[in-house]
Amino acid sequence: MSGLAGKVRRAAESEEFDLANYDQARCDELAKGAFSEPLPIGEMVRLSFVVGGGKLVRQKYTDDLPKVFMGSLANIGYVNDDSAAVEAGSGGKFKYQHDTGKNLKFVHVFPHIAGASQATAAQDGGDAEDEEEEQPRTPEEILVQCDADDFKELVEDQLPTYGQKKRLLDLLKARVASLEAIEAKMARLEQLSAEEQALFDGVGVEEVKEKAKVVSAELQGMAERGQLTAAEKAAVQEQLEARLAAAEAELQKAEAEGKAKRAQQLTQQLEAIRKTRAAVKDCTPVALPTLRHSAEIAKLHGKLLDIARLEKDKKGNYTVAELTRLGEKPEIEEAIEILSQRSRGWLEADDVFQERLQACLRKASSGAAKKPGASSGGYAGGKTTAGASSGWSTASGGARAAKGKASAPSTRNAFSALS
Repeated sequence: MSGLAGKVRRAAESEEFDLANYDQARCDELAKGAFSEPLPIGEMVRLSFVVGGGKLVRQKYTDDLPKVFMGSLANIGYVNDDSAAVEAGSGGKFKYQHDTGKNLKFVHVFPHIAGASQATAAQDGGDAEDEEEEQPRTPEEILVQCDADDFKELVEDQLPTYGQKKRLLDLLKARVASLEAIEAKMARLEQLSAEEQALFDGVGVEEVKEKAKVVSAELQGMAERGQLTAAEKAAVQEQLEARLAAAEAELQKAEAEGKAKRAQQLTQQLEAIRKTRAAVKDCTPVALPTLRHSAEIAKLHGKLLDIARLEKDKKGNYTVAELTRLGEKPEIEEAIEILSQRSRGWLEADDVFQERLQACLRKASSGAAKKPGASSGGYAGGKTTAGASSGWSTASGGARAAKGKASAPSTRNAFSALS
């Protein structure tokens, strides 16, 4: 195979490719040529495609190229998954990244590989089950088990708020404490439990400590830059006051004991804490990020409001068309629930998620109040274009299918954001 598709299929390790001047047809051709069949390699790789960038390179790429290329990948069965990494379980997935350091936009593809397929086929059913169970399933497991480069990328992409990063740091510190306790137990020649043995056989304590350092630096930077919500600002101020009081007490003790070197270290530490405290105090709180699927949720919520108005106005006297719309209500509610859960951030606190969700719904209600009936037109003849799924093309299986209704096309409208 020649051309870029041939180069992609010959890749033996992670590589980068440029999609300058690519359009829909070329993207479709590349996706089919490069990824319709598993790559003939034994280990997972990350194939990065440049699909946009800053002012210096912007003219080479159309604004919708990321969406177009991801749509081409979705059309051959690949799935958009922001947690994808260089591991066997990520075969057949892709994710978008805006690398602010390079000022470039990428679509990273994790291809199906022949080696992984052959290895799976060679195993018996029990071994395959065991391997599936060992795959990372939670954000915490993914973040702990991934390599250093993927870790930094996942923290940037999946944990945008101070609160999420703080929860990750707490989890990493707890993992370090558990691993150190296991090592101490082993030093005493005590028998480990199966759970302790599995934990010890996983990621080492030093690697977890390095990840904790990365997150600590990120948190410090966010505090100094004032990238805090109102609730986070209050919490950080409280933490800084506690740290300041503890450091001042330590300094007094060191000076009383004549420990000049320790006193000097504590003095520098106090200066850093006071500097951060001043920055946090003066910062203007930032807003929480909007839900990932806020537009789709708002649109569906608008349809629910239309149905509610219909129920109130008609009081049981419905036409056949209106009964069809009323019948869509359960599917719309289910679609909103699915989209809401998919919008939830990694390690996001329940109260923060609910705050973001309610803000989305309030905004949708406000918009509907200003334009009464505006969203009702979306029930008839609605269409979902290929590739417009925001990467969630395979997730519609989580929703119940229409049960043989004559109004099946309008039911699909309720799930157009999921298909």
